[in-house]
Amino acid sequence: MRKQSSRARNTRFRLFRLIVFSGVILTLGFIFLVSTVGSQKFGSLHKLVLESAGPVQEFVASGLRHFDTFREEYLDVLSVREENKRLWKELQESRALLHKSREAMATNTRLKKLLNFREASNLPMITATVIGKDPSMWFRSIIIDRGTNDGVVKGSPVTNGEGIVGQVFTVAPNYSKVLLAIAPSSAIDVLLQKSRVRGILKGTGALTYQLDYVLKNVEVEEGDRVVTAGYGGVFPTGLPVGVVTKVIRKRRGNFHEIEVTPSVDYRTLEYLFVLQKREQVGH
Repeated sequence: MRKQSSRARNTRFRLFRLIVFSGVILTLGFIFLVSTVGSQKFGSLHKLVLESAGPVQEFVASGLRHFDTFREEYLDVLSVREENKRLWKELQESRALLHKSREAMATNTRLKKLLNFREASNLPMITATVIGKDPSMWFRSIIIDRGTNDGVVKGSPVTNGEGIVGQVFTVAPNYSKVLLAIAPSSAIDVLLQKSRVRGILKGTGALTYQLDYVLKNVEVEEGDRVVTAGYGGVFPTGLPVGVVTKVIRKRRGNFHEIEVTPSVDYRTLEYLFVLQKREQVGH
């Protein structure tokens, strides 16, 4: 019973102290308010209250300033992020436009070469576009969008503005297959342009030719140009074939080993010419 009575007295005492403390704080606040509103003079009590409240106000004001600074910096970061997104989008659009412009210029350059070749050669020909490729090593070939309905016949030579490409070996009404000159099964009569010596150009399956049957007593140098010989009536005489890039002179045997780099870039074939004979056109 004594313990319970003691606890009750302590609880009442704490409540009394809280009420007294609250009353003092309210009184001080009231005095401060009255002295501020009712008089322009600062008394001792006013100064005491001001000194007590000043640090609290300074702390609150400092916190508000930091909050405003943080908010402004955060808004600036958001603004910069949005600006970066906009600039990145504009950069991507500019790159796409630049790519289209470069592609248009490259296409224009290729078409100009084809047009110049057509005007300079004065040969009847059919314009064709490459629509497919056969990557097999032995039978390297491409498919073009021209066939018998367009006047293409089996055996027709195929060129572009840079030189010979190959020969038509399969024909359908609207499409044809062209055996590339770099195919190992291809063989073309050619001439060394400077010495006018004849040889047989064979494909290697890679992006080079092999020139066979050129005797050792013939002077051959790197950089010599190779052109079609015109024998057999397949390719006209003088069409560009390639350039000699390697000459191997062996002690044994009667012929040079000659490597020729094509004048045609087989990796970028797009537009071609299928050459026709005069009698085909007349017919």
